[in-house]
Amino acid sequence: MTKQFDARYRVTVYSNTETTIVEYPITCKFNVTRGVFAQSNSATIQLYNLAPDTRNQIFQDAWTNAVDKTKWKYVRLEAGWNGTMSEIFVGRIIQAYSYKSGGQTDVITDIQATALDIFDSQSSHTFAAGTTFKDALKTMASDMPNVILGNTGTLEGVFQTPTTFDGNTMDEINKLTGGHSFVDNGVLNTLMDNEVIDVPVPVISNNTTLLETPMRRDANLEIKTLFLPDIIVGQLVEVDSRISPNFNGQFKLVGFTHDCLISPTQAGTRTTQMVLWIGPLLPGANIAITGGAAPVEFSKVKGEDVSPVNPTAIQSKWIMPCKGEITSQFGYRIDPMDKTRKYHSGWDIKVPIGTPIKAIADGKVYYSGDNDPKGYGRYIIIDHGKVNGKIVTSEYGHLSSRLVSTGQIVKQGQKIGLSGNTGKSTGPHLHITIREGQYKGKPVPPNTYLR
Repeated sequence: MTKQFDARYRVTVYSNTETTIVEYPITCKFNVTRGVFAQSNSATIQLYNLAPDTRNQIFQDAWTNAVDKTKWKYVRLEAGWNGTMSEIFVGRIIQAYSYKSGGQTDVITDIQATALDIFDSQSSHTFAAGTTFKDALKTMASDMPNVILGNTGTLEGVFQTPTTFDGNTMDEINKLTGGHSFVDNGVLNTLMDNEVIDVPVPVISNNTTLLETPMRRDANLEIKTLFLPDIIVGQLVEVDSRISPNFNGQFKLVGFTHDCLISPTQAGTRTTQMVLWIGPLLPGANIAITGGAAPVEFSKVKGEDVSPVNPTAIQSKWIMPCKGEITSQFGYRIDPMDKTRKYHSGWDIKVPIGTPIKAIADGKVYYSGDNDPKGYGRYIIIDHGKVNGKIVTSEYGHLSSRLVSTGQIVKQGQKIGLSGNTGKSTGPHLHITIREGQYKGKPVPPNTYLR
């Protein structure tokens, strides 16, 4: 097992006028739930046998809290092992009171709190046509004074007409992002289904912190571990179970509950119950209902930067097919043809009609034709052979002219066609998709191969 000793905590209760700190060796019991759903972000913190003055400073009446915002109080809980503490919860106190249960000598101060500004902030904005979704997100995020904008991933789209958002800020933000935004400990994140926050990935195994056999719950996997104070919602977690190896793999953490008792005199449990997303609803995922780790190719997000979690090692440098502005990235986007949210399998590179298009690497032309059924018009597919055991192909769409034929051998940098505007297209550009697993294989972010 991982060495986890000397559990410690610190509770800070603060308002506009005063701050109160309680820490070890006072006995503390807490139950904290954090997740992608706003209603699940809450905490119950119990402190034992505080001094009367301290109890009075923490006291918060639920009725006063509801009618007088100037008297709101907030709580910050930190906890950890071996002298290092992480932020476990930050939120607004709904009520805090002290009591003594019948027949007991302990006086318990009970603090009940909810996440910062999830329900408190309102937004009312009309965004002009041409405003990007990311700019709209930043504007509405500024309406939540206690929340900072974190990671935005591949949120793309532009308003085609003036659009109004009026209501609870988080509700309006999720209308904008298709339900992909959440606040975790005061940080607003927007992640697509296959995106995770770029932080270290813990390995949960029988030799480290795993306490119980992983259990499948529909699209989720539930695991119970020793208390893990530094995990956050939206990161990857790797499971390595000897008892149930069919669930081993990397999964997206969508929620967890910390249940801990930290005391110098009382023995108690310190556990974390995680909910991991297996991902059967992810486009292209191939998962049996009976179990099995999802073959989901996650992308890690840091701010607005997105990159593969496990990029394929390329033996030689592959080249761009042409020089131009990448106007549409890999991942979900608002489709320019029908204005609905769809998965975009590659990059769109803006170039004038007639721009030479080059093969990104050596290969053999798998297909060269004029009427691609997916709407890419004149279209070429090149088979590049196996890379790290996987067959890799590249696809080039919307061409005005094809300069190679099916079955032809091509070299990296060879001119294979000219860019155009054929098929379903709103303007001259090249669409390029890179797939692993032959024709119709799984698309991967082009920057996995293109440097």
